[in-house]
Amino acid sequence: MLSSTHLIRTMKIKHTLLAASLLAAMSAQAQNAFSVYGNADIAINNDVKTATNGIKTEETSVVPGGLSTSNVGFRGDRQISSGLKATFQMEFEVDQTTDSGIVKTRVGLVGLAGDFGAVTFGRRTTLAKAAIDALDANDGANTAGFIGDNARDSRRNDMITYSTPNFSGFSADVQLGLGAPTRITSAAGVVTQDGKAEDTSSVGLNYSNGPLSVKWVNDSIKNYSKSVSVAGYSVAVPTAMATRKNEAIGATYDLGVAKLYFVDTKMKQGTDATLVKFDTQTLGVRAPLGNFTLVAEAGTGKAKLTTSAIQADVDAMQLAVLYTLAKDTTLFGIYGTESISHPTFLKKAEQKNTHVGIRYRF
Repeated sequence: MLSSTHLIRTMKIKHTLLAASLLAAMSAQAQNAFSVYGNADIAINNDVKTATNGIKTEETSVVPGGLSTSNVGFRGDRQISSGLKATFQMEFEVDQTTDSGIVKTRVGLVGLAGDFGAVTFGRRTTLAKAAIDALDANDGANTAGFIGDNARDSRRNDMITYSTPNFSGFSADVQLGLGAPTRITSAAGVVTQDGKAEDTSSVGLNYSNGPLSVKWVNDSIKNYSKSVSVAGYSVAVPTAMATRKNEAIGATYDLGVAKLYFVDTKMKQGTDATLVKFDTQTLGVRAPLGNFTLVAEAGTGKAKLTTSAIQADVDAMQLAVLYTLAKDTTLFGIYGTESISHPTFLKKAEQKNTHVGIRYRF
């Protein structure tokens, strides 16, 4: 028979082993983080367009992603050594209003993070989109009324992105993208495809100190052609492949009772003979009032069309009321309008958009 002293010693050993096991489990949990996140967002959408020939169209429908694009994502990190983590993120756009299911991959990344900053590889949001959305008072809502988004692509494949640590409020991002990496040389030694089509390079600078935040981004895409539109009017598709340049600079300032937003965006695409240019400025305000948040912003600018040396006038406005039912659930109503006018148009092209919906974030 075991003595009471031996029993006590045995129990202490068991308790010690249990405590060690719990600490090991907690340590492993701390070294490995994993989360599921996303948006479930549905809105009733009323869309009214007036074309440059005077024809008016109207559509009312239920759409996914009125305030935020509906998506589901997974992300996590693992502690490799002191000051070094492996990271990953996968995010998919979802259309829950139809049977099409997953629409596309929005983000697919793997990377490393540590005292040196962070580097990621894969498909992801462009620096231009991230900066412009942060300077948009309505945070990139999917409705008409924000013309600054003509100065960006949303996402690109095959991206390498490096973000520096924060140095007294300053930080920077560098992004390189591989478009068509295949280089083809004929038997005669002539390069018929240089392998640089849609290669991209972007740089962003950020500053944040108390209520003030400032962002600047410059983005360049080689041998690129993409249609851009305002108010449903397709401004141009450059007929020649050429470098496209996007640039944005702006700031936000938090007054406490409201937050002010300003962004200046520029886009240039095409050769001299087929040049398209946008130059827009948007001013916005976001004001929380209890469970309500009120948003208002207005933008104006100029657009150079391929068909005329005379620039078109571009204007936009967006108003929104958000109501927080719970920390993760928001009711919203958004009205947006944008227009483009030019002497060659019979009528001013105009789009009016109204969204009423609910967003659940998880």
